[in-house]
Amino acid sequence: MTPISPISAAQQRDLLHFLQQAFHADLSSWQRLHLNGQALGYLNPRWQQQLQADIPQLLHTHGNSVDVQTRDWLHCADVLQNLGREWFDLGLFSGWRNERFDVRDDQGTALFALERALFRPLGMVSQAVHLNGFMVEDGDTRMWIGKRSPFKAVDPDKLDNLVGGGVASGESLQEACAREGFEEAGLDATLTAHQPTPRCIYSQRVVSRGLHREHLFVYDLHIPSGMTPENQDGEVADFQLMDIPSIVDAMLTGRFMNDAMLVTLDGLLQRGFITAGSDLGTWLLAQRC
Repeated sequence: MTPISPISAAQQRDLLHFLQQAFHADLSSWQRLHLNGQALGYLNPRWQQQLQADIPQLLHTHGNSVDVQTRDWLHCADVLQNLGREWFDLGLFSGWRNERFDVRDDQGTALFALERALFRPLGMVSQAVHLNGFMVEDGDTRMWIGKRSPFKAVDPDKLDNLVGGGVASGESLQEACAREGFEEAGLDATLTAHQPTPRCIYSQRVVSRGLHREHLFVYDLHIPSGMTPENQDGEVADFQLMDIPSIVDAMLTGRFMNDAMLVTLDGLLQRGFITAGSDLGTWLLAQRC
């Protein structure tokens, strides 16, 4: 059995402080965004004013919320997609990907698909899969950690999970896991197939484009000894096999991207490196969906 070397109490306090700061979102000045009566997003004053200027005929204000009312979900998708493209062409935000995510209701039902770059300006919840890659050799637990390409639009050069990526419109979690596993790390489908039900973590934080809200579906993979991940799509600069103290040090010195840090710590909590009853462990458990 792998011996457990818990992260020290002092390190746990520092990590908790970092997480509380990174994921704190004061939404007191934001408005709840409703689409056809369903609460699906959040607007900061900038994007609220932009909607008011561009589609006033469809916008209805009710107290501290606004409702975009359209004929149906297909019309809603068309309105927002075209509006978002105009914003991008005008230089109001960057990162248009020509990739669509599903907009889902509180029960997880997909209502319509929308360009992924619009989820942050509109404060809507997206989905992503993340894979922690564990390797155990001679009783020592280490993790495969990716370093993001310097050309990434978000968090270039930051440390990341073995695999992490958004779930495309119409794609299942298992399909996304297999696709991202191959694209980002060259993982064979036999490694990603038949995984247990993933843990779900809710990530929310204010970002420059708006509000990041995402359900992170976390898989813990055992990577066979002697296997080295190989990126296929140019989004990962390299991979490092890191021990737990090195990972903690990288987190405390700001070298991890936020969601990857959250997912990695959840994996370490699951394996007993973080005590569930500690303040950090309690905080991490509270982020699970």
